[in-house]
Amino acid sequence: MDVLYEESAVNQKSKKAEKKYKILNVISWIVFALGIFCALIFFTLCLPYFLTSMDSAPPEDVSVEDWQGQIAGGRGMGIFIIMQFVFFALVWIMLYMLKKRVNISYDYTFVSGELRIAKVFNINRRKLVVRIDAAEILQLGDVDNESYDRLRADPGIKQEVVTPNEEPSEGKFFMYVLIGGSNGRKMYVLECREELLVNILKFAKRGTLESDYVMQEKKLAQGR
Repeated sequence: MDVLYEESAVNQKSKKAEKKYKILNVISWIVFALGIFCALIFFTLCLPYFLTSMDSAPPEDVSVEDWQGQIAGGRGMGIFIIMQFVFFALVWIMLYMLKKRVNISYDYTFVSGELRIAKVFNINRRKLVVRIDAAEILQLGDVDNESYDRLRADPGIKQEVVTPNEEPSEGKFFMYVLIGGSNGRKMYVLECREELLVNILKFAKRGTLESDYVMQEKKLAQGR
């Protein structure tokens, strides 16, 4: 049986995140330019003083004492410029890391028994988070139920939330997927439509669905 199902958990604050990303991008380019400027100053004005010995002969009309003072001053300025360059480099790295996390969404793809979860950075770059074979799934269900609370309280289960949102978008719910493996049990929390759960159950083992699961349509009718 061939099945292909795809959907995404898009950042509900994507417009605000995109604006923040653009601001951080401009600042990072300014910091990058300042770092390059510091490097140019060091190599053109300061490096010659580091390559010149304090015992070298001074130019004409310059006393030995003044010459040694110039060398010491040039080296001092060079050290200051290096410190500035390191500062700008660290700020640029920090901004780069922030930009990666400012507008995140997730793609869920289910292909004939395998669930693939990918993390999307700023719409244009994807990173695979995990591939889950339906046979590996121990349990799945709704995070609003007591079954999830019991699993969440288990210190032997690691959890990873693979949605950028704190509340599910319209027509979606937070679904947990518990898997087992050589590294222990791990639980993923997705923001998806019920169709994804239904497709997974077609390939998962019998009894995988939590016992207290309520269909989303019925859940809405109950006002939960």
